[in-house]
Amino acid sequence: MSVLGADKMLVEKYASAFSIPRELAQIIARRYPEYSGAQRFLFPDVNQLCDPSLMPDIDTAANEIIGAVNKGEGILIYTHDDVDGYTSAAVVYKALDDVTRGSDHVHVYPIIREQDGYILNPQVLKSYRDRGVRLLLTVDFGISNEENFRIAQQAGLKAVICDHHETALTSFPAAAVNPKRPDSRYPFRELAGVGVAFKLAQFLYERFFGINANEFYSLRKAFFPIVCIGTFSDRVVLREENRVFCTHGMRLMNEIEEPWMTCLKRNGQVDVNRLLKEVIPTIGSAAYIDPKLGVEFFIENNLDKVAECYDKLRETDEKRRQEIDSLFGEVVTSAKVTSKLVLSLIPLSKQHYLGSVAARLRDYYRRNSIIIGVKDEKCVGELRSCDIDLYRLLHEMRRFFLDFGGHKKAAGFSIERRNLDAFLGEFVNKIEKHSPDILEGCNSSEVVPEALLRKSEANMLEILMPFGEGNPAPVLTDGVSTYTVDNALNIVEKV
Repeated sequence: MSVLGADKMLVEKYASAFSIPRELAQIIARRYPEYSGAQRFLFPDVNQLCDPSLMPDIDTAANEIIGAVNKGEGILIYTHDDVDGYTSAAVVYKALDDVTRGSDHVHVYPIIREQDGYILNPQVLKSYRDRGVRLLLTVDFGISNEENFRIAQQAGLKAVICDHHETALTSFPAAAVNPKRPDSRYPFRELAGVGVAFKLAQFLYERFFGINANEFYSLRKAFFPIVCIGTFSDRVVLREENRVFCTHGMRLMNEIEEPWMTCLKRNGQVDVNRLLKEVIPTIGSAAYIDPKLGVEFFIENNLDKVAECYDKLRETDEKRRQEIDSLFGEVVTSAKVTSKLVLSLIPLSKQHYLGSVAARLRDYYRRNSIIIGVKDEKCVGELRSCDIDLYRLLHEMRRFFLDFGGHKKAAGFSIERRNLDAFLGEFVNKIEKHSPDILEGCNSSEVVPEALLRKSEANMLEILMPFGEGNPAPVLTDGVSTYTVDNALNIVEKV
């Protein structure tokens, strides 16, 4: 069985310089041919985090926030209804709680997908303006659609957008903090929403309290586990800053004594495996009953209330899993499958199930997937990609939509029923015209081991964890079979 080799001299250099076994050095040499990149990966440290002042508009954003605080004006944190959104809101809320010294002028609103869609809801903004809010601060939300800036202005609110979603905009009517802006000088563009929220929080502490980066990392070390959870949940690439957030967050996860962490530790220590299989899905289930619970879990100071919240979310998650399993079975029987796409149209019942089912369709068929829920005259779609830039594709077709948003690999939209057939015709045509290698991310069947390693020695791979997007678990061979490992270092045979 052949093993894809790396430069032998580089392998020896890494093994010696980093004091690691040759098997590890071979994996690292293949993935990081530059010494500095290999060193940053193997030894992630908070000192590798970039200066938040490099983020576009962050200075203006901080001025707007501090101005609102000094005037005693209400601030509304408006966020996405997923774990990245909840953690983003929690970090910024905790920061504003410090800056305002516990003022009751800070509000949080996680969107209700069925009611609000993918753009700002003017009625929601009006209700908070009537309660004294004058500054709108979006986190993990807002930059994809220029309508959001207009809606905020019409509601009589100043706006600060703090987001990480893709954008085609080149000018912004209000402060827009996002490393993916075309004009961004920020060195790392792949932060999760919570990573951008962390940067804004750090900049606020530096500006408001005059503390430096290391002081902030020490004083607010409890932010790191929250950022870790949000980063894992959004499936961003686990490299550079995201790797730092995840490794440092996991180191601190079981040390901090905040109520939410104390609640989780009732059932034992929290490792990566438990985080991915239990904690993140449980918190994410808040979207199915009450999105505010996803934020309250992190910011509530009463342990009994936090525990009650988590237990309620656990029950919801168990029910959600069962219903999604049932729906997925129904969708598979009626799905239309081509060489590059799996498509399903279903009656819309629970909108939040669509994203999970779309992801499972992609993984099951190893093709790009789109699932559309149809109800009366409005339809809602969720898309998951193998290796197609979904955001760019939807932006090219934006004339069809009521609203849309997302990333390269995950996106969604709402559309009037009368436009659905025309959209699908053009969409399917665009997908089918892509070159065959566009599906490499899902359909690649070539499995070449990265190193020869006995299964009994798999524990040495721990230094490479956590595994995920951008840092896949290595494919290995013991000379007889091909295998990989999961985030608990269990052996997973490859077939």
